[in-house]
Amino acid sequence: MEYPVRLLFADILIEAGIDHVFGIPGGNTPFIFDGFVDKKDKIKTILVRHEGGASVMADMHARITGKPAVVVGQGPFIATSGGFGILESFYSGLPMIIICDTSDYFSLPLHGPYQNGTGDYGAADVPAMLKAMTKFTTVATNPTEFMHGLQLAIKHATTGRPGPAAVVIRWNVPFENIDLENTNPKYFPIAGYLRNSPPHISQEDANKAADLLVKAQNPVMVIGQGVRSAKAYDEVVAIAELLGMPVATSYLGKSAIAETHDCAVGMMGGTAQKITNQKITGADVILAVGTSLAPDNTKWLARDYINAEKQKIIHIDIESLNAGWTFPVEMGITSDAKIALKEIIASIKQHPIKVDAKKRVETLMADKKESRYFDEEAVYSDETPIAPERVVKELNDIMNEDDLLILDAGNARLWCCRHFQSKQAGQVLAGGGAAAIGYGTPAAISAQITEPNKRVVCVTGDGGFSTQLYALEHAKDLKLPVTYVIMNNSCLGNIHDYQAPDRKIASEYSTMNCADIARGFGLKGVRVDDPKDLKAALKEAIESTEAVLVEVMTKNESHFKLMG
Repeated sequence: MEYPVRLLFADILIEAGIDHVFGIPGGNTPFIFDGFVDKKDKIKTILVRHEGGASVMADMHARITGKPAVVVGQGPFIATSGGFGILESFYSGLPMIIICDTSDYFSLPLHGPYQNGTGDYGAADVPAMLKAMTKFTTVATNPTEFMHGLQLAIKHATTGRPGPAAVVIRWNVPFENIDLENTNPKYFPIAGYLRNSPPHISQEDANKAADLLVKAQNPVMVIGQGVRSAKAYDEVVAIAELLGMPVATSYLGKSAIAETHDCAVGMMGGTAQKITNQKITGADVILAVGTSLAPDNTKWLARDYINAEKQKIIHIDIESLNAGWTFPVEMGITSDAKIALKEIIASIKQHPIKVDAKKRVETLMADKKESRYFDEEAVYSDETPIAPERVVKELNDIMNEDDLLILDAGNARLWCCRHFQSKQAGQVLAGGGAAAIGYGTPAAISAQITEPNKRVVCVTGDGGFSTQLYALEHAKDLKLPVTYVIMNNSCLGNIHDYQAPDRKIASEYSTMNCADIARGFGLKGVRVDDPKDLKAALKEAIESTEAVLVEVMTKNESHFKLMG
């Protein structure tokens, strides 16, 4: 039976449980999009305004749901503009499916048609560009290769440590039919390729890890993106409460435990709470789960921060190469985070030594109070221009536990990482793998699409905001009640901070009026210059049923003051 490729494409996605597509038709991909016309009840297609926005939105969809979305568009521009979000997904370990073309126009790649991306003479090499930032990339020259390539892309994207996977199609593919009964290799439904159990901790390792943790005098737990991907939130809390163990997070792991929890000590590294780094440096056993203990989270592998000669590290990661990547470990365990923690918890409960968890938590709470955990004096500042710490404090006071906070890159995210205290696991979502400025504005749209019943707030700087202005029009088009909070200090703050006072160059902007820009797009825009007006403006915006932009004129304050 002959079956159109474009229809098979939609059917495979539906069978795999993939229900969101973000993209812009171009090249020969309009004919791929045609397969979604009669599947609107099962696949939601979002027309974006920029390929980078499409990939960022797919990245955010995966952060929230754990499932891949599909990015579709013309190859040369998916591989360039779309790389903005593909790189983030690659670095952060998030699933994404990319479908694009080589734009070889009627199979003329050897004769130099414009936009050609086959890699031939006179052409850019789209497959090579994508291979540099994906787990898996293949080129489909016929329907059979496309069918099997798509199935393998889904498998690679979702199995093991997740990541982006791409299928690049030649010009002829969308126009052809496929005989499913007589393909070679034979066509099988995709479900049979996805029945892989995730890596599983052994009972021996669970018992050994439990023994190390129970006998530790000052254990600490460090968690990252892998905990979020595994949705191991309950297990993190359970083991922390069982041992009275402090829990710190990497940047990508921020809010993998609610920072209001008694055992939570916030985000680790250079911009951490004082108590966070005290507990990490003072630990005798470190339980690292779903984090590679990367340099940017460990003060660039500072020897006086984590000392593998004096501290025992139990490192759990779904990718075996990541366990013991940056520090030598006492135990490297390849396992899904949720499965590993469940088994270790069970072993701890059977252990003959019992820990006085209550006493440990009481001590930890006293230490947190003494260190002014999420209550530093700077957040109460009344100065003008407005202190960025004050902006975060007002958001902390207004936002409920079910609200989502989306962070952009740059200094705006650093202020939020240090001073925003998450109230629920999974509340703070941010790109931190590539950490490109401009990520936040389209990511917030995706978050609101994915979680329509939640209030979504995006914090960004004027630099990041100005790179993705199309997001305002997109929010209006889709009638999304996103709140954008712009910290406007008229510079690229993070870059500016590294330059000597008399050597500033290429880091300062003229002061733009972001509120006027929002009004130009037909949205409500509010500018706040006085800290006494801040809370009311933010509250009204967050409670609005329409998209609102609140521009806060902030002090150009160096992020180095956060370092500790």
